[in-house]
Amino acid sequence: MFKTIKYFSFIAVLWLTSACSEQITDKLVASQNLKKLQIEESNLDRIDSLLGSALINNWTAGVTALVAKNGQVFYDKGFGFRDRESKALMRPTDIFRIASMSKPIISVATMILVEQGKLKLDDPVSKYIPEFKNPQVLASFNATDTTYTTVPANKEITIKHLLTHTSGIGYGFADSTLKKIYDKHDIPDLATVKNITIEQSMKKLGTLPLGVQPDSKFYYGLSTDVLGYVIEVASGKKLDFFLKEYLFNPLGMNSTYFFLPPESTYRLAAMYSETKEGRLIKTYPISGKFNINYPIRGAKTYLSGGSGLCSTVEDYALFLQMILNKGTYGGKRILKAETIEMMSQNQIGNLQVGKNKFGLGFEIATEQGLANGAKVGKLSWSGAFNTMFWIDPQRNAIAILMTQVYPAIHKKEFYNKFETLVNDAMDRGLKEKK
Repeated sequence: MFKTIKYFSFIAVLWLTSACSEQITDKLVASQNLKKLQIEESNLDRIDSLLGSALINNWTAGVTALVAKNGQVFYDKGFGFRDRESKALMRPTDIFRIASMSKPIISVATMILVEQGKLKLDDPVSKYIPEFKNPQVLASFNATDTTYTTVPANKEITIKHLLTHTSGIGYGFADSTLKKIYDKHDIPDLATVKNITIEQSMKKLGTLPLGVQPDSKFYYGLSTDVLGYVIEVASGKKLDFFLKEYLFNPLGMNSTYFFLPPESTYRLAAMYSETKEGRLIKTYPISGKFNINYPIRGAKTYLSGGSGLCSTVEDYALFLQMILNKGTYGGKRILKAETIEMMSQNQIGNLQVGKNKFGLGFEIATEQGLANGAKVGKLSWSGAFNTMFWIDPQRNAIAILMTQVYPAIHKKEFYNKFETLVNDAMDRGLKEKK
């Protein structure tokens, strides 16, 4: 259990530091023995300064971060406010909408079913959702009446296509034409408060055109939402129950949900928006057609595998440590080591994600794509509401940063500086040791 140990002040901004001194073999715990990890505490002060300056610069109202090496958490802190207007302090146990950081969790859940023999990577999606049979690809679109023409897809979409985002299924926010089509048919890009289910939405999506041909490019979209419904069909269980039974309960992820229970709603971090004028304003509950209160309001029926989960840095660390441990954590095996190896290897051939590759649910750092002190083989992803993580097999480390800002103008700068300082803290200690 993580314990709050002390409060600090940082230039008129309150921030909270939390850590745990408990040491348990084969369990992700907070470590105060930085000397054993060859990390100088003074090097962590620079991370503190970065997170504190993010508050002062109005990049965020509050932030939590966790870093672990060799299965020991040596950085686990919350800065600023969970809700600035009500002066509620941010704690490492506070809950964040993790958006697309839901995707790696759903990818792992999919691979659990593969290991159980209930799915195969080369299975056509239409085996589980018949509406995806004989997919069509958008050829032309008439914006005046939203009519369109299509051409046949060159192949059926498979489970592997969904895991690698090579299915041709897009996101409306990334493609204005698809957005018009999705809006017309009430297909949400993100989690929603509407009284719909992923069964209804994904069956409807199966009748709509793909944005591009399967296998033609890495095409980010609703593929993981489709996977969520495939999991329901293949397992015979609702997605939330499946995740709880096979992932959350075994890993002890007791604060990860689609929809928060009443006793935990106060822990949900408020959402903010950066303005071009350098201000940070609290986001209205409803922004366009999207309601940011979906974890605590509305119908609570849409289990979005691609964007719907909420979690904490400490819960998500358990998930990442399991991946780093080749599928096991706390004496419980979630996936076979060879399955984790498969997920961590290039699965998109000559296609690219920027200068990197993609496995089954994770971006994979290549030599050409290295930045911020990262090493080849780093696994990573991020969420739209300003959350991010990475797994570093070479350093045997994981790191997570969570805020709630959308849009976040300084998102990339913040991520890059955080990653650089974390990697430097680990490497500098080693160099000084030598």
